[in-house]
Amino acid sequence: MKTKQLTIGAVLIAINIVLSYVAKLPTPTGFVSLVETGIFIGAWHFGPKMGLAVGGLTGFLLDLFAGYPQWMFFSLIIHGTEGWIIGHYNVEKTVGVRILGNFLGGLTMVVGYWVAGSFLLWVTGGSKMSLQSAALAGLTDVTANIVQVLVGFILALIVSVPLRKWIR
Repeated sequence: MKTKQLTIGAVLIAINIVLSYVAKLPTPTGFVSLVETGIFIGAWHFGPKMGLAVGGLTGFLLDLFAGYPQWMFFSLIIHGTEGWIIGHYNVEKTVGVRILGNFLGGLTMVVGYWVAGSFLLWVTGGSKMSLQSAALAGLTDVTANIVQVLVGFILALIVSVPLRKWIR
């Protein structure tokens, strides 16, 4: 990556953390935020490496600052993978492939957090909670995570147009 891209990536991560921290809504197992907006922007404009970095670092640091350290490493992996997938499918591809990449990236986030949330519920539920019960309870956040992806996607579309001149 060039120095300009690294600088823009660092600024994207910083802005994304601040916006996500300020505009977060609690859920039964954590919170939803605007973190997807920066991931989409980074991945669309700079490809899979930037999507991975913005997604992983933003998710990790946001959970640290917001007081959810149990989620930090899950967020690093889930949002990082999401950003990489979105970036991979959006670099000089057809519209259909880009749509598929955005869908797969969002699906990765939703399924990843369902699995991670179920695991955390199972671990903290003690010996009386079955894995099936934890997986069922983990479904409570799926709707909120779908909304988070959709809102982040729409905001990224709106913000990306004026940013194109500045980012390139």
